[in-house]
Amino acid sequence: RETWGRSIDFLFSAVGYSVGLGNLWRFPYLCFENGGGAFLVPYVLFTLLLGIPMMLLETSFGQYVRGGVMKSWDTIPIFKGIGFAQFVTSAYVSSTYMTLLVWIIKYMVSSCSLNLPWSTCGNHWNTENCVQFSSSVNITHNITSSAHRVSAAEEFWLFGVLGISSGIQNLGSLRSDLVLYMALLWVAVYLVTFKGIKWSSKVIYVTATLPVILIVVVLVRGCTLDGARDGLWFYLYPDLTKLANIQVWMTAATQVGYSTGIGVGYMIFLGSFNNFNQNFHRDVLVIGITNAMTSFLSGFAVFSSLGFMAKKLNVTMENVASSGPGLVFIAYPQSISLLPMPQLWGFLFFLTLLMLGFDSQVARYPILDFRLILYFQYSYLSQMITYSTFNCPQVVHFECFVTYFIDGSKRLRSIRWHREITNAVMCFMSFCVGLAMGGIYVFEMSIQSGSTGWGLFLICICELVAISWIYGLDNYFKDIKNMIGEFRGQFVLKICWKFVSPMICMAGVIYFLAGFKPLQTGSYIYPPWAQVVAQLISFSSVIFIPGYAVYIKLTSGKSFSQV
Repeated sequence: RETWGRSIDFLFSAVGYSVGLGNLWRFPYLCFENGGGAFLVPYVLFTLLLGIPMMLLETSFGQYVRGGVMKSWDTIPIFKGIGFAQFVTSAYVSSTYMTLLVWIIKYMVSSCSLNLPWSTCGNHWNTENCVQFSSSVNITHNITSSAHRVSAAEEFWLFGVLGISSGIQNLGSLRSDLVLYMALLWVAVYLVTFKGIKWSSKVIYVTATLPVILIVVVLVRGCTLDGARDGLWFYLYPDLTKLANIQVWMTAATQVGYSTGIGVGYMIFLGSFNNFNQNFHRDVLVIGITNAMTSFLSGFAVFSSLGFMAKKLNVTMENVASSGPGLVFIAYPQSISLLPMPQLWGFLFFLTLLMLGFDSQVARYPILDFRLILYFQYSYLSQMITYSTFNCPQVVHFECFVTYFIDGSKRLRSIRWHREITNAVMCFMSFCVGLAMGGIYVFEMSIQSGSTGWGLFLICICELVAISWIYGLDNYFKDIKNMIGEFRGQFVLKICWKFVSPMICMAGVIYFLAGFKPLQTGSYIYPPWAQVVAQLISFSSVIFIPGYAVYIKLTSGKSFSQV
């Protein structure tokens, strides 16, 4: 199997995958929904007890087996269904991630308008409750004090971008501009994964430094706004009474799983390209800490803007904006609209977010050499994709997604141009699925049930059981010692892999299946039939784990213990 060009390549590529829009987009709104500072406590705890241990397990497994996700589980045949489950989960992640990038492009294009559409109330989508304001004037578009005040930024997100309907039973129609952006993005993904791409070193230096500069500018500007202190206080000061709510803990666990990518197979996939003696233990610790710190810092930019909006609207922090996945599309644009030359800053900032989807590794490490080369498994892909330049979670999502098919089918590999054909078919199918994801209700259903939720927790449990209990940790630690020699923390890892991490995941499975948290987006609670569909989405991935175990038993004629 091909390997990374240099030992440091895995570190930056994995950071580029795990640190991205999930940190800047999903973490802030979950933190806002779950008590601000109180959410940080379980988030840090689960990063240490679940996120990092699972990343160590998956990376070491991929590095030792040195195969794709499907082939890796041939080591423990009775659990090969995990690979199929991860394939389905990967499909959900890939589709929803692309939808997020479509919304970012919408904002980026809208930034070219003479008047930023999220800073004014005179647009066709605005309601009579719309208010617009600046840093120096409280409200420049007044409404009656008895009316419900909604910021122009929030109305642009809800009505200008989403065209949000009353509920999932009324999906509405396709929006032509978003369909076009979706098509262009999938064409770009195909061109990248088709044969690879190289950019000049000048482009690398620009894409490396610009995102960091822009994020710092927005963060600093947000912290200087009137009312930012209240927002930061809400973010940093924990209301310990919130910790009595199990929802806060389980939401933190799902965010750790989503941002680190555990249970989906990406760390197995990336680790499989390591040299056999790569010090993955050190690399994973750096990746996990960097991931958590990026989420923590992103909260400053969002909550400082929310504090400003709360003061101008004369509402509490809890009521400043509708919670949910659109929160950062309200907070960030509001800060941008108050900068000098907001059109320029808006375009550059959302271009930055797009880079974090397609080039997030460069966005975080501007002072290092980013000409890191990924050699994929097959010789015709070894034309060297420059992972610093197009090292995106979405490309990793899709490349891993395609590899499932190629690794699992000898007949497919026998067809000439099979990768090119497979890529084209997968891109088109993903585009069609993405059209349905454009609605916020379907998008959130897929995120909460397909990409996170009890299905992901159950996959993690099966991984832990397969390696810790079936394969055996004594055997597994011998394998690790063969790779990297003696290392610290073995006892802690044994406790986490055998007991602590499985217990956390089992609590998550019970929590979601017992109905403690109904499926909802912001304040909208899905109807009962949609709740059932959401459970079926989770079931569609995990069914392969027992299903394949039964299949292999019937076809081999052996007992489960012999298999």
